Amino acid sequence: MRRFWPGSRPARWGLLAVAVVAAWGLAGLILPKGAPLGVVLTGLVLGDATGLLAIGLVLIYRTNRIVNFAYGSIGGVAGLVAVNLFLQKDWNYFAAMVAGVVCGMAVGGLVEVAVIRRFARSSRLVLTVATIGLAQVLSGVELFLPTWFGGRATPLGGFVTPIDNDISITVEPVKLTGSHVLIMVSVPIVIAVLAWFLNRTDAGVAMRAAAENSDRARLLGIPVRRLSTLVWVVAGGLSALTFILKAPFAGSTPGGLAGPTLLLPALAAAVQARMESLPVAFLAGAGLGVIEQLVLWNGNVPSAADLVFLIVILLGLLAGRERVGRGTEEQAAWSEVAVARPVPTELRRLPEVRWVRAALVAVGLAVAFLAPFVYGPSTTTLLALGLVWGMVGISLVVLTGWGGHISLGQFAIVGVGAVAAGNLVSRWDVDFFVAILAAGVVGGVIALLVGLPALRIRGLFLAVTTLAFAIALDSYFLNPTYFDAWIPQNLNRGVLWQRFPLENARTMYFVCLAFLGLFVLAARGVRRSRAGRVLLAARDNRRAAEAASVPTTAVILSGFVFAGVLAGIAGALHVVILHGARVGSYQPVQSLEIFSMAVIGGLSSVGGVLLGVFSLRGLEQAVSPAYRLLVTGGGLLAVLLILPGGLGQAATRLRDAYLRAVARRRGILVPSLVADRRPEPGSEDDHPEDEVDLLAGALRR
Repeated sequence: MRRFWPGSRPARWGLLAVAVVAAWGLAGLILPKGAPLGVVLTGLVLGDATGLLAIGLVLIYRTNRIVNFAYGSIGGVAGLVAVNLFLQKDWNYFAAMVAGVVCGMAVGGLVEVAVIRRFARSSRLVLTVATIGLAQVLSGVELFLPTWFGGRATPLGGFVTPIDNDISITVEPVKLTGSHVLIMVSVPIVIAVLAWFLNRTDAGVAMRAAAENSDRARLLGIPVRRLSTLVWVVAGGLSALTFILKAPFAGSTPGGLAGPTLLLPALAAAVQARMESLPVAFLAGAGLGVIEQLVLWNGNVPSAADLVFLIVILLGLLAGRERVGRGTEEQAAWSEVAVARPVPTELRRLPEVRWVRAALVAVGLAVAFLAPFVYGPSTTTLLALGLVWGMVGISLVVLTGWGGHISLGQFAIVGVGAVAAGNLVSRWDVDFFVAILAAGVVGGVIALLVGLPALRIRGLFLAVTTLAFAIALDSYFLNPTYFDAWIPQNLNRGVLWQRFPLENARTMYFVCLAFLGLFVLAARGVRRSRAGRVLLAARDNRRAAEAASVPTTAVILSGFVFAGVLAGIAGALHVVILHGARVGSYQPVQSLEIFSMAVIGGLSSVGGVLLGVFSLRGLEQAVSPAYRLLVTGGGLLAVLLILPGGLGQAATRLRDAYLRAVARRRGILVPSLVADRRPEPGSEDDHPEDEVDLLAGALRR
């Protein structure tokens, strides 16, 4: 390709300028309303701010080899501090800006020291997931900020700055204000300072060296850990500055309300830069800003830009897989947690084991069946929604826990299934169970389409792709504002078997409970079958599985399809409970929440995931959204750091402790219970002669 690309730098920049002008002229010819200079200039201005955010993402990726999903929230906390200082405390606007940038740098450094360093020995995939929990914690802090500034709510929309009234430039058909000019002036200065720092200072050169090869940098005596903190400080400042510069136009929506949508344009720009080149990331951000404004000008459909960002991310990842995937292929699958072990065969039929297990099952079933008779209709409806969330959690067990593929867009598939079932029931009066079956088929097809890129894109960047898919689907395709004709909004539940009215909350609850039971049985059946074993084999070592003649492509896609069928059926029940789909019914933040709940419960087992989902869903009804984000995000971080198997692993440890006691009392050797547990030398449990006798007896058998 080099022969088609001039070798000198001026020639390359000249060719780039010619290409940009040609693209602008072509856009002016083919777009319905053209591409006026004012619209393009506005896109460049706002895109410059997005480019700053993309630079921070690339810096962190090059240093830590992670996609930082908490990056927008870092800037959101600091940016909201600056906005509140200006609007609520009447600070000077520029003083508030400086305070916000300093706060962003402090938050970035604190995050690196307090959280990121704790995962130094973890895989990059686990650390990327940890940033999801970190984003939730910071989003909770954002929701608390108005209270800390006097209890007055921060305006979510744009606001007027002091320089807006002093500067006004009209470039048809757009009026540029002082806030636009501030971006045009400040961003080049920041870029120049950053370039000087990275290329001309010892710390900057050391940062670049550590990013290229951290092991070699350590051998040369470079303080890699200290430089990592410095990178997060710089990135935190860039994120805060981006939030502050865009706040007069985009508003100051807390991350807890906007979710990951605010980060999507920067992610698209960083992916176009292969997560490596800072200049390309900045230019891609500026270009995407122009595209976003042209989409808005010609169609007046802001959400269509999210679809464009999804396409850009997909094309960028598929086209540059070899370079983007450098250093991540070895840890491309989620395989940190082993699948929960069953009760050992030696103890399975003992009365004290059978009766305890039967008692626990009986208590669980009694609680499930009696709950709708104890609570009123509204609470029973909430319990039914919790059961649906449990079904979505089971789909994540299949896809992520057993298949190893991280999906941050599972609720988007739920939404597709919901729309399919809702239309069949409301428009064509299709039988309830037929509509549910059709929703499962549609969910499986959509999951298959999502799974096809997973054959080439894995790990960190599959998470980015599924998140972009969830954002585009929620904001555009599942938005009644644009597709009112095919989004069911006033759904009549109907009567089941002409006898049981589904409008009765208790009836709907038991229907959801029955489907949850079927989901549990189906998942356990798959896990015990050959399909489940090859799914785990493809997750743990794809090359070894292929060497053993396992059709890994078919196995991977079958995992996506099965999980999609489960999510689609859950969506059908969800839309019936809600009497239709509305704006925000299937937000991407819900996909992050269900993923966090599943990890907290333990992605290795169905029971653990259900425990995590039901516990945190119950917490949602008891605390405010801010506290819920703090608990969910903090719980996710704690689980990843301390208890990788989640609540399910804790329950398994308690079960194994009881089984050891039973085995000790019965005098039965159970190798699977003692192989990973050796007493400390000299302790009361240290009896080497007993261990030798037990092993000798086992060998004689």
